[in-house]
Amino acid sequence: MKWYTPNKWQYRKNKKRKSSNNEGHPSLVVGKEGTKFANVGITHSPKRGHHSNIELSRNPNPRDKKKAYLRDDVGLDDERFLKEILKGYQLADEDIPKVLKVIEKYKKRIGTRR
Repeated sequence: MKWYTPNKWQYRKNKKRKSSNNEGHPSLVVGKEGTKFANVGITHSPKRGHHSNIELSRNPNPRDKKKAYLRDDVGLDDERFLKEILKGYQLADEDIPKVLKVIEKYKKRIGTRR
């Protein structure tokens, strides 16, 4: 797995998600493995099932004033679902450690399987 540095992270529209209008719910691409992108979802929901999402200090989408949350896991999606790069999105500096913590949690979990 090749992990990107925070300045190389990209917001992309995830065509795999079920919502028809998911511009407000992008995926933050944080790495790549073969033809799959490692990504963390951004959402408006504070919970996903019984899992709590991580609150961001501000929404990365400058046009969206709703509260934004970071999903607490890393997903691997085929690059064909993540072709469209979203411009203008920006993560607040104080939220970068939150993303790095999610990535480290994922690395530990994967490390135990190998």
